[in-house]
Amino acid sequence: MAVSKLTIILSLFTLLSTLLQAKSAPQIKQVKVQDQDAQPFVGVNIGTDVSNLVSPSALVSFLQVQKITHIRLYDANPDLLKALAHSKIRVIISVPNNQLLAIGSSNTTAAAWIGRNVVAFYPETLITAISVGDEVLTTVPSSAPILLPAIESLYSALVAANLHTQIKISTPHAASIVLDPFPPSQAFFNQSLSSVIVPLLQFLSKTGSPLMMNLYPYYVFMQNKGVVPLDNSLFKPLTPSKEMVDPNTLLHYTNVLDAMIDAAYSSMKNLNFTDVVVLVTESGWPSKGDSKEPYATIDNADTYNSNLIKHVLDRSGTPLHPEITSSVYIYELFNEDLRSPPVSEANWGLFYGNSTPVYLLHVSGSGTFLANDTTNQTYCVVMDGVDSKTLQAALDWACGPGRANCSEIQPGENCYQPNNVKSHATYAFDSYYQKEGRVAGSCDFKGVAMITTSDPSHGNCIFPGSIITKVKFINCGPLILPNTTTWSDLLAKKKKKKKEEEEEEEEEEDDKKDCPAKKTNNDQTKRSSRRKKDSPQSTSSSSRLASSLTPEGNSLSMVSSTVKIMSYNVWFQDLEIHKRMEALGELIQLHSPDIICFQEVTLDKYDIFKVSSWWNSYNCSVSPRMASTRRCFCMQLSKLPVKSFSCKPFSNSTMMRELCMAEIEVRGKLLIVATSHLESPSPAPPKWNQMHSEERMAQAKEAVNLLKKFPNVVFCGDMNWDDNLDGQFPLSDGWIDAWADLRPSEKGWTYDTLSNPMLSCNRALQKRQDRFICNLCDFKLSAIDMIGMQAIPGVYYMKEKKVRKRVQKSMLPVLPSDHYGLLLKVNIQ
Repeated sequence: MAVSKLTIILSLFTLLSTLLQAKSAPQIKQVKVQDQDAQPFVGVNIGTDVSNLVSPSALVSFLQVQKITHIRLYDANPDLLKALAHSKIRVIISVPNNQLLAIGSSNTTAAAWIGRNVVAFYPETLITAISVGDEVLTTVPSSAPILLPAIESLYSALVAANLHTQIKISTPHAASIVLDPFPPSQAFFNQSLSSVIVPLLQFLSKTGSPLMMNLYPYYVFMQNKGVVPLDNSLFKPLTPSKEMVDPNTLLHYTNVLDAMIDAAYSSMKNLNFTDVVVLVTESGWPSKGDSKEPYATIDNADTYNSNLIKHVLDRSGTPLHPEITSSVYIYELFNEDLRSPPVSEANWGLFYGNSTPVYLLHVSGSGTFLANDTTNQTYCVVMDGVDSKTLQAALDWACGPGRANCSEIQPGENCYQPNNVKSHATYAFDSYYQKEGRVAGSCDFKGVAMITTSDPSHGNCIFPGSIITKVKFINCGPLILPNTTTWSDLLAKKKKKKKEEEEEEEEEEDDKKDCPAKKTNNDQTKRSSRRKKDSPQSTSSSSRLASSLTPEGNSLSMVSSTVKIMSYNVWFQDLEIHKRMEALGELIQLHSPDIICFQEVTLDKYDIFKVSSWWNSYNCSVSPRMASTRRCFCMQLSKLPVKSFSCKPFSNSTMMRELCMAEIEVRGKLLIVATSHLESPSPAPPKWNQMHSEERMAQAKEAVNLLKKFPNVVFCGDMNWDDNLDGQFPLSDGWIDAWADLRPSEKGWTYDTLSNPMLSCNRALQKRQDRFICNLCDFKLSAIDMIGMQAIPGVYYMKEKKVRKRVQKSMLPVLPSDHYGLLLKVNIQ
C-alpha cells in the first residue's frame, strides 16, 4: 500500500521534534546512572491493583524509608515517574502487552513513546531499563512476531535520543520457555520459539542488555511436591547430603533459584550466547492461599524473601557462574487485593496497600535493604498435615537419641496441654533445634518440621527459643533425618519415559568418517524429530542445541556409540519394598541405561517392576513363569537387540548362584554382558566363620574362564568381594577392573555403613562388593559412577538395636537398596 506524503511529513515531524527536544534538554549529557547497578541488588515490583493505594509522593517517601533503591513498574505512570524525580531510586518502566502492536508496527509510535515516557523524565528520574511486554511468548503468543520489532523500534528511538547506553531494553520471559530445566546442564529453550529467541539474544548481546526472566521456585515446588524439598525452595541451609547434584557437571545446588538461573545460562550457551546476563525480574512467595495451596503461608513467604535477599547480597553467584550474581526484583511490594482468584494472586506482597507489613522480614546483616527487620529469632515447629504415627516416631527420637529437653511436656508441667502428639512434638522439636544452636539441618526430622519466625509459646508454656538465657550447647553427633533429593529424583518425576531407544541404527563408522557432514545432518534430524511431538523444531535450531542434549558437549556420534550398563543389588528385604522399587525405577528413567543387571530379585519385586512405566522399553531375561519358580535370582534387561539370554549354575554353589549372560549386538559388534551374585558370606550358626571365601574365588575364576573366549565382555554384579579376606580378584591377561582403572584414587565402597544412613546403626563395614570386570577389544571404558546414594524423600523406618541389654530405637532414612548401584559407560572404538 502506498504511503501518503502527509504521513511521511508527519512521521518526520514527530521524529524531528523528539530529536530537538532531546538535544535541547540538559539531561542528554552522559550521566553515569548505572555505577550502583554494577553490583547485584534486590529491587521490588510495584503492581497497582490495590484498593486505597497511597499517592505517588507518599509511595516514593515510603520507598525511601524502606531503603528500596530499585523498582520495576508494569507501565510508565507519569505521576509516579514525576514523583520519583531526584529520589535516586532506579526504575524499570514497562510497555504493556496491549501496546506492543502499535509500537512494533510504527517507528513513529515508538519514538513518541520514548519521548513521552523516557525523555520527558530522564535523568531527574533514573530510568535504567524498559521491559517490553510481559511473558509475551507464553501468555500472548499471537504477539510474538511483533515483539522484536517493538524492541528494535524503541531502541532506535533511544539511539536518536542518545540514551541507548544508559537505558537497556529487554523483555521478561516466563520460566516455561526453558525446557528440561533440571538438571540445569540439560536445559534448552523451547525450539518452537527459536525464531524469536535467537534474534532476541543477538539483540541483547549486541546492546549489552540482560535476559529478563520471571523465576518462581514456589511454582516449581508446587508442581513437584514430594520431589523438590521445601528447604531447597526456600534457600534454607542444607546439609551436604541434601544438596542437589547436576549429574553432568557434578555441581552442587543448594537452592532451586540458582538452578533455574543456571538453566537459563545453559540454554543460552546451547545457542552460542555467553555474554548475556540473566536479570530476575520477578521472584517471590505468596503469604496466603486457598485449600489447594497449603504452602502459601506467612512463614514460608518470610523465609523465602528474607533468604533471597541475603543470597543476592552475599554476591556468591551460582554454581555454574560464581562470578555473576543475578540481581532480583521481588514480586511484589504490595498485596494486590483487586486481583482475581486464586487467593494467592492477591497475596504476594511484602506490605498491604496501606504500607503496613504483611510480615517482618529477617535480613539482619544484609546491608541496609528494607527497614522492617526483626531480631531474627526462629523456632522449629511441626508442619501441618503430618500423620500422628510419623510424628510420634519423630517425637520419640527427639526426646530419646536427640536428647531434647522434654520435661515440660510431661503430665502436670506447663506444656503438657494440649495433650496431643502435634503439640508435644512441636515443643520437643524446638527444644532440640535451640539446643543445637539452630544450625543447618537441626529442624528437619525427616521433613515433618519447619522453621518459623512466629513464637509458638502459649499461656504458661514458654518455648525454649523464647527463653533469654545462656545455654550450653552440646554436640552429641545427632542423627539428622535427611530429606535427600537430587536432580535424579526431580528428572524422574518430571519426565515421561521416552519409549524409543536412545541407540538407533546408524551408518558404519568408516562411512561416517568419509562423510562427516552427512552424519551430522542425520543426527540433527533424528534429535529434532524426537521432540517434534512436544515442540516443532527446525534442523538449524537442533544443531545449536546439540550440546544441551549430550553430556559435556560430546558429539552426537559419540553418544550414539555409547553403551550404558547398570548393575544393582536390589536387596531381597521387604523393607518399604514399593517405595524402594519405585526409586530404582526413577534412577532407570533418569540414567536410561541400555542394559540393566539386577541381583537379589524376588517375585514380589519382579511383579512391581513388571507394571512400571519403564518396563516395556526393555527385553527381560526372566519370564513371569521363571520368576514364580525362583526364590532369589539375577535378572538382565536390555534396550539393545539381544541374540540370547542364558544362565549357567556355578559348579560349587550351595546357594544356587549362577552366571547369567546376555549376547548384545551393538552396531554390528557382539558384546557379552554377564552378571552374577557370587557366594555370600554367612557368619551365623551353626558355624560363625562361614565366609565362603574359597567358594567365591572359585566362582570368580570359573566365570572368567567361561567368558574369556569372547572378544568383548563386561562382567558385573554383586561379587561379595572382600579384598582383605579374598585377596585380589582373579583377572586373566587383558582383563581390567573398571573402577580401579577409571577412578584409581577412590575407594568405591558400594556397601558402606558409614556413608549409607540407612545402615548407620549397623557395625562399621566398608566393602567394594559390586564390580565391573571387563575384557574389551572393540570397546573402551568411558566412565563409571556410583548411583542410588540418596535417601528417598519422606520415607524412613524404625531400627531397633540392643545395647547393653537395652533396646535403642533409631529413626533412619530409606535408600533404594543397602548397596549403591554402579553405572558403566563404554564406547565403540
